[in-house]
Amino acid sequence: MPSMPHFSLRTPTSSRLAPLALALLLAAHLAHAQSVPAGVDASRISPQATLKLIDLLVKKGVLTRAEADDMIREAAAATPAVAAAPAPAPAYQTQPGAVVVPYIPEVVREQIKDELRAEVTQQAKEEGWAAPNQLPEWTQRVQLYGDVRVRAESVFNDNGNFNQFPDFGGINAGSGFDVVGFNNPGFINTTKNRGRMRVRARLGVKAQIADWIQADVRLATGSDRSPVSTNQTLGGGGNLSKYALWLDRAYLRLTPIEHLSVDAGRFGNPFWTSELQFDNDLNFDGIAAKYEYMPGADFSPWATVGFFPVFNTDFDFGSTDVNKTSSRDKWLYGGQVGASWKFNDDLSLKLALGYFEYDKFEGKLSTPCVVLSSNYTCDTDLSRPQFQQFGNTLFPIRNIIVNPDLPNSPQLQYYGYASKFGVANLHAALAIDAFDPVRILIEGDVVKNTRYDANRIRALGAVNNLGTDNRYDGGDMGYFLNLTVGQGRIAKAGDWNASVGYRYLESDAVPDAFTDSDFHLGGTNAQGFILGGAYGLARNTWLGLRWLSAKEISGPPYATDVLQIDLNAEF
Repeated sequence: MPSMPHFSLRTPTSSRLAPLALALLLAAHLAHAQSVPAGVDASRISPQATLKLIDLLVKKGVLTRAEADDMIREAAAATPAVAAAPAPAPAYQTQPGAVVVPYIPEVVREQIKDELRAEVTQQAKEEGWAAPNQLPEWTQRVQLYGDVRVRAESVFNDNGNFNQFPDFGGINAGSGFDVVGFNNPGFINTTKNRGRMRVRARLGVKAQIADWIQADVRLATGSDRSPVSTNQTLGGGGNLSKYALWLDRAYLRLTPIEHLSVDAGRFGNPFWTSELQFDNDLNFDGIAAKYEYMPGADFSPWATVGFFPVFNTDFDFGSTDVNKTSSRDKWLYGGQVGASWKFNDDLSLKLALGYFEYDKFEGKLSTPCVVLSSNYTCDTDLSRPQFQQFGNTLFPIRNIIVNPDLPNSPQLQYYGYASKFGVANLHAALAIDAFDPVRILIEGDVVKNTRYDANRIRALGAVNNLGTDNRYDGGDMGYFLNLTVGQGRIAKAGDWNASVGYRYLESDAVPDAFTDSDFHLGGTNAQGFILGGAYGLARNTWLGLRWLSAKEISGPPYATDVLQIDLNAEF
């Protein structure tokens, strides 16, 4: 036979190339049956070889049995029946250098075309050359994400509320309160109802730097520097003015070994906690590491540790004094161990025990100092909270010397936390999936301040959380119980959930700066119910409703209800 022309077909390596090769061999065999060298009788070429090739193609799945039978019948019909074999015709001679193009049946051509298209398309997707020069390679390693929430909020204050709660947060953020002056401190609003519209927008980008290194940066709205809220009150700036964006997150995540992740920078809460201790919008500065053993297994334990700088002393504090003050940096150290148990397809339990040490959060009485104006500082001024909400017990931290020649001179006072904080936390959630797609989730959370000392607080001279006898009447415990029915995450139209919960948080159970900013308008020393629900309107879009009803645990009466209607969308 004449030599076969050589073809090189570059396709992805696959076991499916074997049937393709057989199809090409069949085509070549048919071609040679039509063109044979001089001196060879074409009539003596056995059709059995062709039939065997067809049978082999059927066995390999290239042809169906019916398609093969049709080909055989078509070939038989095209061959005229003769009584005697005709004289052999002269062999067809090709010109030197000519290439014989074999005849391939239509069904085989279509089969080859479909297989080539599928395999080449798959290789193009895997190797990224489906659309050359359209998108650079780095875009495949970058992901945008974000969410937008529009909220209508109404606050209903009880008419019987005490109306003289000093705004200690405003005092500590300013130049202090003159305890001998004729001016009044700022007071928080506890008696008049308020309504407002708010918006929250967050936009982030994640980048896969290497197989084990990821970067995450997120911007967010916010009316101020509050660590527990990214809400922007609409109309808050007046005259439709623009709003600020804040750096909400910026961190690197390293996964040097399997199941171990290390976050460094500013990142989301690395612990599994409820809003009893940490608001959902709170982010952490510092370093956190988490190790999960056998994630996804029926029993999967984990451990998380972290070190977080909460406040760093200004390099030039105090700026107006020749003699500088020593640093008083504040740190949060946290650790948590937990595990997930999947008892069967319908029942699972998640449990965690954590401890959180708040270093140098408590206020400290200063050495004797003179304070005649806001330019004066005392050596423990930085022990006051740099941000606070409402509820923690406070005491005056400046030991002010009064000039006998100027008895009515200003005496500007700051206030610090009277209690130390070391919070033990037990968190549990039981999930029941027997009514899929409806899930029942029962959650419980308990906190206790192990460094609480009521006698120390009384000795320091607390200025709030006082009982009827004008003595300190706070506490160190808190708990939260919640029942949720429905889909935990609203992902599509028609998804829904409903929840009911009860929260109890005594005055000094946790630092009031970081707990939920919505219940009782933020802070501690509050108890009450939370009712909520959500309904999916479209893909990743839902309408939410919450009613938060809270009142004081100790001290003068302070009850407030909050209604929130949210329209949420995420991408």
